[in-house]
Amino acid sequence: MESLSLQKFQLMFIAYIFGVLTYLLPVLVLYLAVRFMVQAYLKNEERKRMAENKFALNQTLLPLKLQACERLILLLERITPAQAVNRAIQPGMTAYQLQLTLLRNIREEYEHNVAQQLYISPSCWALIKTAKEETIRLVNISASEAEEETTAGEMAQTLLEYWSQLDPNPIQSAIDQLKLESAQPVN
Repeated sequence: MESLSLQKFQLMFIAYIFGVLTYLLPVLVLYLAVRFMVQAYLKNEERKRMAENKFALNQTLLPLKLQACERLILLLERITPAQAVNRAIQPGMTAYQLQLTLLRNIREEYEHNVAQQLYISPSCWALIKTAKEETIRLVNISASEAEEETTAGEMAQTLLEYWSQLDPNPIQSAIDQLKLESAQPVN
């Protein structure tokens, strides 16, 4: 009798578990399906939000990046020896005075535009720095070869000769890189 009641209890327990599973299994499947759909929806919304943020960032930063590229190209054009000499040279000026004026003008132009590096790549900024340093180096070499009585015009001619021998031209390399960067979207 006891074994019969134990068997009956076991059968009832199994039936109970089976009954619970018949309700629980569809609920579990429904829960997993809803969870999957909600996760997919949330991921899609996150992608949309990120795309909108990127678009808004581009709308804000692209004009700033273009303005920075324009200003940096202008900086490079202004520190090109021919341009720099034309703006700095004065009648009666000595080679030493021209050297000081050129160095001051180049450094002032550079310092005035140093914040523009925020909008360009580090490699492009390095090219701009190299162009400035190479220009300063050539100004100093030209001045060091000048004798005391050398005029500013003679030193300028020496500087321009050295500049024409540079290959590749560091200012043109930097300008070319800036033009490439200005065509790229903001990341």
